[in-house]
Amino acid sequence: MSVKNKPFEIRTSDTLVVLAVELYRLNASGVEAAADLTGDTVTFTMVNAATGTVVVNAASATVTDETNGLCHYDFQSADVTTAGVYWYTFRQVESTEKASFPVNPKQGVVWIHSDTQTAQEAYRAAIEAA
Repeated sequence: MSVKNKPFEIRTSDTLVVLAVELYRLNASGVEAAADLTGDTVTFTMVNAATGTVVVNAASATVTDETNGLCHYDFQSADVTTAGVYWYTFRQVESTEKASFPVNPKQGVVWIHSDTQTAQEAYRAAIEAA
C-alpha cells in the first residue's frame, strides 16, 4: 500500500494549497490499483520527523474520487507554523478495517520551509537541539 506522490513542499503559514494524493495498493491479482474509497472515511496525520510531535492527528481528509483513490488534506494555519521535515499518513477506515498510506511513514514527506530556512535546515537544527 502506498501513495503515488512526490514529497510535498509548502511554506509556513500557507493554507491555500492542498496535499492531494492517489491512494493505491496491490489488488487480489497482485496488480497495483487505486484504493476504492467508496463509503469509507479517510483521515490525515502528520508528525514532525525530528521531534516525533504529532502536528495533525487523524483530521478529516476530503475524498475527491472514491473509485480512483483520490483525496486531499487542507492545511490549517496551526499545521504549518514550524519549518521542518514531516511524515504524513492517510488512513482509510472501512467499518472496522483500516489501511495506511504509505505504510512506511518516511515515504510520505512534507517539507515546510520558512522565510529564512529550508525544511532540511530546520530539521537539522531540531535534531542538533535535541
